[in-house]
Amino acid sequence: MPSDLTISRRHFVASSAALAATASLPHVAYTQAATAIDVIVIGAGLSGLETALTLEENGQRVLLLEGSSRIGGRVYTLFDVPGHPEAGGNTIAPAYGRMIAAGEKYRVETVNLAPRYMTRAEQELFLGGEHIALKDWPAHKRNPFAGEERAVAPWAWAQEHFKKSFPFQELEQWYDPKFAQFDISVHDFLAKLGATEDAIRLGFDTNIAYGTTSRDVSLLMQAFADYWQQVNRNSLGAFSRSGTAAIDSANKRPGAPTPTAAPAGPSGPVTPGATADSAPKSAARALPPGLFIGAFKGGNQNLPLAMAKRLQGDLLMGKVAAAIDVDANGATVVCRDGSRYRAKAVVSSLPYSVLRDVAISPAPPATQNGAIQTLNYIPITQFHIVPKKAYWLEDGMHPNMWTDSVLGIVLAQRFGSNDDEVTSLTTWSRGLAAQYVDRLPLADARKLIVGELEKMRPAAKGQLEVAAVQSWGMDPYAAGDWAIYGPGQVTAFANTLAKPHERLFFCGEHTALGSRGMEGALESAERVSLEVLGALG
Repeated sequence: MPSDLTISRRHFVASSAALAATASLPHVAYTQAATAIDVIVIGAGLSGLETALTLEENGQRVLLLEGSSRIGGRVYTLFDVPGHPEAGGNTIAPAYGRMIAAGEKYRVETVNLAPRYMTRAEQELFLGGEHIALKDWPAHKRNPFAGEERAVAPWAWAQEHFKKSFPFQELEQWYDPKFAQFDISVHDFLAKLGATEDAIRLGFDTNIAYGTTSRDVSLLMQAFADYWQQVNRNSLGAFSRSGTAAIDSANKRPGAPTPTAAPAGPSGPVTPGATADSAPKSAARALPPGLFIGAFKGGNQNLPLAMAKRLQGDLLMGKVAAAIDVDANGATVVCRDGSRYRAKAVVSSLPYSVLRDVAISPAPPATQNGAIQTLNYIPITQFHIVPKKAYWLEDGMHPNMWTDSVLGIVLAQRFGSNDDEVTSLTTWSRGLAAQYVDRLPLADARKLIVGELEKMRPAAKGQLEVAAVQSWGMDPYAAGDWAIYGPGQVTAFANTLAKPHERLFFCGEHTALGSRGMEGALESAERVSLEVLGALG
């Protein structure tokens, strides 16, 4: 039976499968650590686990404290939902060298999901509840774009501007002070190019990839993220505004046979089906040679679970950090349950959206403390829905959708016995849409999402069962998904937000400067491990 996996600041219900996996791990406990320790690591996500393991490999005695009852942080596989879809940490791109190496090191098999993601990746456009065929988009009354831009699909419009004005040539130049002039809001950048408010609202703010609106995202941050996607151009833009777009095809015009635009046929868009016999042959596309969209077999959370099994020291669950007292000789972590742990050094992998609720004494330097207090994280809320029947075969449209409603993006998850079988649907509400959904009682939010989908796709009425809900914004152990630099923040603290504070050290994807996402988490673990080992001698 589907289970409610909602995590919120009001309540936390963990996946029974995840709990079972945790219970089988060695050294996992809910009590006091039994041995003397050199380093305390806070947080059992990718960065925390990799830091702990690296330090242990170099002779340090490590205690790992995890606030929740689940291992993995924002790498979260819904083991209780058909097909085991991901609620966080979706795919491994070609440039995720550390992730691929970690899979080999910890013996978790990597598989290529490109056939499942890309062979039937077309999507339908819905604005104001109205279905708009992409062939009709250039002349449509809801199109707010001007001139030649009217031919650009909404999910590709912003990229048309970004790619013409890329501010730097090397990935790690995004935080170089000489590019400070570009540390402005994306909104101001687009407005200076002549974009209207309506164009910005649809072309950037809707299904936003970074931030809540265009006004709270630095152009340098956006350029860094875009550059990172270009590095991985042969992989799925899993978190792109298009939802299903490969980075090289994200800017194609409507009607072109690309993963982002449904190819127009004699009677409208080509319809994907559940079997080869029930859909036109053109619906399943040949993949570009060498296309790699990686994942770990059985779910990406299997990697942190495998890493946890390698720990030599204790992993204490349910230990929520309340305070960190730091001095020149070490640090003490005080947990909300009153327990205290002392070590020569402490590493925090907590997102700054969570760390800002932890009392650090003495406080970090003003600039660094400002980063802890103000660095933003994108709000994302997902509803994982199991369809009782393939209603898209009945209405003649693709199951994937790009909407301007609270639904956001709807993605078909194809993790069945063949690449055509849709095992579940995921709705991605982001930015303001996620914040709106998060304010509702859970029952009302579920009703709203299902109702919106049924309204746009009448054939789906009565056929949708919500199997899981995940709000990253309401998750007390995340308080948002990936980190977002606002205008002025790259210049203010990108170079200093992760500097050691006496014997307190910092890691996590938010501290990475050369990569994003899961790869960024492992990058940060490399850096902080060297810092700790250097400090301890």
